[in-house]
Amino acid sequence: MPDSGTPTERAGRRSTASTEAIVQDMRERIASRLIQPGARIQEEAVSSDYDVPRAKAREALAVLEDRGLVERIPNKGATACIIDMETTHALYEVREALDGLAVRLAIQNSRPEDWTELAALMGEPFERSLASGDIETHIAIIERFRSHLTAMARNPVLADMLERLYDRTRTTMRRVALLPGRAQTGMGQYRQVLDAILRGDADGAELAFRQLNRSARDFMARYKDYVI
Repeated sequence: MPDSGTPTERAGRRSTASTEAIVQDMRERIASRLIQPGARIQEEAVSSDYDVPRAKAREALAVLEDRGLVERIPNKGATACIIDMETTHALYEVREALDGLAVRLAIQNSRPEDWTELAALMGEPFERSLASGDIETHIAIIERFRSHLTAMARNPVLADMLERLYDRTRTTMRRVALLPGRAQTGMGQYRQVLDAILRGDADGAELAFRQLNRSARDFMARYKDYVI
């Protein structure tokens, strides 16, 4: 049945989707390349897709711009950012340093039992996801590990920095995971990090995390035409 009422009345009944919910969904769409790098993102389309007023669509785009995911050009609209190899390399260098701090704080602020559920997940399920070619589940386990690590670090400033950094590297992370041999190598490296955490070995955990990040950069350099 067609909606009744004046345009003003209908506008007042529009979706109450929060700006945060819109931003989160668009972050996922950008990370999965449902929104391709360089694609135009029209404010009117965002308003229509999420059934929200233009003002809220504009606010969501402003947040995405602040997070480095969208570029807005006056009088031209917004586009999904394109991240080149040089920028990607720089982001991974910063991520390496922040990961090292995060894992040290996580060891300092957590107990072994805080990692029990994650240790089980990174056992047989982690291997099965790789063996079956279920790359989405495999990446989801990695993202859950990183999310838990950030939570255990218990530092909101660091958490915000890592989230912003991951936003700009998630698309690359997915493509790197598909490179020949990378997922298998990465699985072993993530387990080394976790093993060091369970031992309470901050030096070992940071070293393992640095090696993981450097290995990812090596794979990116080798397959740069595919990654970017």
